[in-house]
Amino acid sequence: MVRQAPPSVVTSWLRQGLRNRMCPLCRVAHKADREYIWHFYDEASNDMGVVDEVRRAYGFCAEHMEMLRRIDVEDMKTTLSISVLLADTFAGIVEQLQSLGPGSRFAPARCPACANREDHLRRNADYLLDLLATSPGYREEFEASPGLCFPHFELAWEQARTRSDRELLLAVQRDASRSLLGELREHVRKHDDKYRHEPKGPERDSWQRAIFLTTGWPPPKQSAAEPEEGP
Repeated sequence: MVRQAPPSVVTSWLRQGLRNRMCPLCRVAHKADREYIWHFYDEASNDMGVVDEVRRAYGFCAEHMEMLRRIDVEDMKTTLSISVLLADTFAGIVEQLQSLGPGSRFAPARCPACANREDHLRRNADYLLDLLATSPGYREEFEASPGLCFPHFELAWEQARTRSDRELLLAVQRDASRSLLGELREHVRKHDDKYRHEPKGPERDSWQRAIFLTTGWPPPKQSAAEPEEGP
């Protein structure tokens, strides 16, 4: 199987994640969410085709609605825009409920922001596998990384096209998990009264990194209304 390196323009988010020592697919998810919600807030909320997608989903999911709320209420210091957006959404929801009968199936569509994120993740999982298979430098960087969060490990595992893809994913995940286990045990040991005098080392935030590895890395703690710091 001949693999080609993906164009650098489509791997920039992945490379940012590797450089920041986080799950690179979490970085993709953060960027995809941010771009979608900002585009919706700034432009797409006037596109009735996009608004119809939100109506069919009976609104955004809690996570993406909270992102939208933060932009308008906390950062822009207003409630006008989100009220207009919700009024447009509920105009469609009221019509949909009128046509829903007692014997009908209630089946909201997928949150469009979630669907957008999942599409980006599927494509970027393929890009990541191709990048690692064709770029020794990024492969080494990945081998020394804290691994993929387990939700994205599952995605990459299922999309792996060769045995060597899975061997690499598994080796990195095993090493990252084994190393993290050692740090967690060391962190617990230093809480024993006999060892409390020992200085804290890199293991002191191992509990936090264990949460990230199992559930995903959180987005940067920055205002949703401001450009991200760094690359």
